[in-house]
Amino acid sequence: MERMMERTTLTHVAVLIFLAAWAFGGNADWAKILIGCWATFGLPILLLNIRTTLSTRQCLPRVLHTLWPFVGFNLLISISLLFPGFWRGSYEGEILYVNKHVSPLLPSSARPGLSLFALWVFDGIYLSCFNLFLAIKSRRSFRLLLMALSINALVLAIFGTLQKLVHAEGLFFGLQASPQTKFFASFIYHNHWGAFTVLMLTAGLGVFFHYLRRHTLRELSQTPAMLVAASVLLLSLSVPLSGSRSTSVITFMLLVIALINWISVTRQRSGRHTKPRHGLAIAAALALVLVVITSYYLGEPVIRERLKETKQQLAHAEESTGLGQRGILYRDTWRMASDRLLFGWGMGSYPNVFVLYNSQDRGTGDNLPHFYHDAHSDWLQSVAEVGLVGTTLLALCGLMPLWHFRSSLGRSPISNYLLLGCGLILLYAWLEFPFGNTAVVIAFWICFFTALPYGRIEAARSA
Repeated sequence: MERMMERTTLTHVAVLIFLAAWAFGGNADWAKILIGCWATFGLPILLLNIRTTLSTRQCLPRVLHTLWPFVGFNLLISISLLFPGFWRGSYEGEILYVNKHVSPLLPSSARPGLSLFALWVFDGIYLSCFNLFLAIKSRRSFRLLLMALSINALVLAIFGTLQKLVHAEGLFFGLQASPQTKFFASFIYHNHWGAFTVLMLTAGLGVFFHYLRRHTLRELSQTPAMLVAASVLLLSLSVPLSGSRSTSVITFMLLVIALINWISVTRQRSGRHTKPRHGLAIAAALALVLVVITSYYLGEPVIRERLKETKQQLAHAEESTGLGQRGILYRDTWRMASDRLLFGWGMGSYPNVFVLYNSQDRGTGDNLPHFYHDAHSDWLQSVAEVGLVGTTLLALCGLMPLWHFRSSLGRSPISNYLLLGCGLILLYAWLEFPFGNTAVVIAFWICFFTALPYGRIEAARSA
């Protein structure tokens, strides 16, 4: 029964991430519905995993205690549904939403229907990935999952690179028009592809260093390490090609960390023999330089365009003595958040409520309306939508499991790299909105809920 539940959980999670990644990053309306429906199976799988544990150990899994913040968050959103913040009306055939001015001391939702939908998708994803805690008992199963993620990301990177090289005007080689000109592979927004890639890179690097720690360089060719290395290489090349400046910097940082790790491992092996140590270090450094040169060669037009855009943005920021449009957006979002600081305006409510606070409603040059669907800061948007209370509960959804597995942190390169990737995305979320992409959300929780139990299994085996 345990073996069957392990396979069921792995299959369910793998299909979830593959579906989201190829369905426009999970950001099309129909894709979110499909992902929500598939993720809903995470709840019965969770109950079956609990039942399996009860039948074998005669007690509930202790890790279930880490779900209390998740329960609290669901309770908060459920209460907010009872107090709609806007009432719906119509004027000359157009639907209007008018602020009801609900007390800021009460949890409220501007659009209860949108909040319920957002909660449904989030719950399904979280519980589906949480099942990895309960069902997976072996390191090999976790590595198979990470290998599947790496291969899928590799195919996406090749697909996106070819699409870029032929100058496709839309997604899937122009078959589907993109609402964003800066798209890559099946992802509508290049920064979302970059965030997804950062997580896939850390998964690949973790698996690679797992095998490097256990095998000689000659033996590596007989392991999956070389396939993972190819995935890391092509994923690294795809990020600057996509035009994402911020995640290109993060990717370069990851490669530098990997280079330092490589030198550290080879030094430990070579001992007093300095010749192979220096040779391998130089080879690794040259490989990094080669990646940078190849990235520039492949993405030169995109990189030049982004550099020109960066200069213009910096010049505009200097003139306005601030962060330009982005700074105004943050300021307006904070005004929105501060009006309902405790409980926010409701999960998924940002696009509808922000129009009341948007001071950039018209462009200075074209005088066209400016509409913001996201705050370009996930942390700030979270406070605006679910308040300080909801944001704290969301943070605890990660911190509680982290605390539960605290004794086994740092025991495995796989765990270390996965947690590094999660940490980088959380930092990135201060200045961008990676969690505005469904595929990134799924990849984040898969990496997180793989890193913690893998470290514990590793620690138990080496004890």
